[in-house]
Amino acid sequence: MLTKAGSGVSLLDHVQDLKPEIKQLTLFPSELCNYRCSFCHIWGETGWALKEPQRAIREQLDINVLKSFLDDVTAVNKNLGVIITGGEPMLYKHFTELVEHLRSKKANIYLLTNGSLIKNKVQFIMENIVALNISIDGPEEFHDSIRGKGSFKTICENIDALIEEKRKRNKMFPFINITMVLSKYNYRSIKDFMGALRERFKDANVVLHDSKNPWMKRRDLSVNFAPLLFTSQERGLAYAAQMKEHLDCDVSPAWQGFVEETIDTDFDTAILKSDLEEIWQSEGIDTSSFVDIHDYYTDIDNVFGRTKCVAPWHEMVIRRNGEVYPCVDFPDYKYGNIYENSFQEMWEGERAVKFRNYLKTSNLMVCNRCTRMFADKESF
Repeated sequence: MLTKAGSGVSLLDHVQDLKPEIKQLTLFPSELCNYRCSFCHIWGETGWALKEPQRAIREQLDINVLKSFLDDVTAVNKNLGVIITGGEPMLYKHFTELVEHLRSKKANIYLLTNGSLIKNKVQFIMENIVALNISIDGPEEFHDSIRGKGSFKTICENIDALIEEKRKRNKMFPFINITMVLSKYNYRSIKDFMGALRERFKDANVVLHDSKNPWMKRRDLSVNFAPLLFTSQERGLAYAAQMKEHLDCDVSPAWQGFVEETIDTDFDTAILKSDLEEIWQSEGIDTSSFVDIHDYYTDIDNVFGRTKCVAPWHEMVIRRNGEVYPCVDFPDYKYGNIYENSFQEMWEGERAVKFRNYLKTSNLMVCNRCTRMFADKESF
């Protein structure tokens, strides 16, 4: 879950003196996916990809261009963290080659996956991946209603194979984390979720993720409840106007995939809050720093002290067409393209400087529910 900031003033001061230092790349080598989750902002009911499926299939990063670009970045940071996501990242036609190249450069790789394709790559994952974040949307009937009949069974069998191999090798890595995104489709199932996982993985140690001590407890699986990322139509339109006026940037339709106009009626936040508190108490989690989940869903203006995003000083996002952005969710303000520009040209370039300077004094209207906004500065 999300935590409150210690001090908004300290975050403001921190950003004023921050120096750009690349620590993390987020790669969308393709956005192909074999699932059609209803709430997904790419392939879901309001996502862009169903409107342009051929474009999504066609656009995948050229592996040789990508490898050359990665060589430049890893030369600057010898301990680079790389998140590979999508879509489903293992559908990228050069997935294996990409991971092997990153490992040859000593990068730490974090895989965000729907878990459906793990079984055929267990050995490869064991040898190359630091952590997997696997999406499961609740007990079997809830998960399958969102991702398709039989998907829960498939994913769990794949996790079984991974746990078995970890035990054979007596290895800590890769960490296996299950994320349940709290949406209108599944939030009433959260009280049953931990029990359902422990029943399904009877011989495994399943723990609830503790943000204060994330890796202190021995575990086979950790579980994280993640609030839905969303915005409103009003804030989205204000964001488009803001980007045009202040940054001379015409935005894409991407923000529309995050609009949840009826979110305050889709959720019974009293039930959600009560159920979460009961789970946290039973699992021994200290919730004193957690945000109020009712306020999170009903008061979008409240950022709980999260006054600044530090991601543009430490992270770069590369999309399936080679375009490079500071933002993981909105392909709008572009630094350049890896087919045309070097890492240094984009990271130290005029557009990057302009964007960072703007964020020192202003926030973007769609950022109030972003994971990067809620990340501690220490996360980077």
